[in-house]
Amino acid sequence: MNNLNGKSSDVRDLTGHYALITGATGGVGQACAEVFAKAGMHLILAGRNQAKLNQLRSAVQQQTSVDVQIVTGDVSDPVAAERAFSHIKLIGNDTVTVLINNAGVIVRATAEETSNSDWQHIMDTNLNGLFYFSRAYAQQAHSDGAIINISSTCGSVGSAGLAAYCASKGAVNQLTRAMALELAQRGINVNAVAPGAIDSPMLFSGHSSTAVADSVVADNAKHIPQGRVAQPEEIARAALFLAQQRHITGTILSVDGGYTTA
Repeated sequence: MNNLNGKSSDVRDLTGHYALITGATGGVGQACAEVFAKAGMHLILAGRNQAKLNQLRSAVQQQTSVDVQIVTGDVSDPVAAERAFSHIKLIGNDTVTVLINNAGVIVRATAEETSNSDWQHIMDTNLNGLFYFSRAYAQQAHSDGAIINISSTCGSVGSAGLAAYCASKGAVNQLTRAMALELAQRGINVNAVAPGAIDSPMLFSGHSSTAVADSVVADNAKHIPQGRVAQPEEIARAALFLAQQRHITGTILSVDGGYTTA
């Protein structure tokens, strides 16, 4: 079915197209690789650890018949984005159809406790890296695609002890909205998934003690109306949904069990 301006209102068929995933070996990144591969998308997995990338590629290829490429580098380096988008041409394709900006880090510190280096590290990874990859995606000569940014509920509501992380994710949300407007006429959707607590490595990292880390799932679940934290695949399925929809853009989709509604 087509709408009045001739643009398709059908769900975007992603089969046989390429998705580029940053931070691919993290909990959500790995889940995105598995979910998008099952949807028929070929993958370009980007990350810093080549051994882990190779392991993920083997795991995905054992489950599906899609092509899986890997590129190594740190998203905070603008050259990493250029290299990743050059790789698509090296394998005989013109463009990446879906970009999933998943790479991210967290520092658990109040504003007054946050060092200059920690602040810069958060911004370089969570915001600058996302910008470099999004810019490289937009510079492709194509239309009809999607950028999915993995944000956080911390981008919309404050969280004491996560000052730099909250600031970075708030900026991600605003960049999502701005680029959605800039790319709308090209049929490129730009959205963000904003998870609450996820049962993934980041949830357990950076705590003051092992005891605190061990209790973090239960502690977070107490503040979530549904009474549990999310699994990585739930975030990946939300990302796939947004990648398929042509008329949703500029949206920050909360996947948090009701946390930001309470």
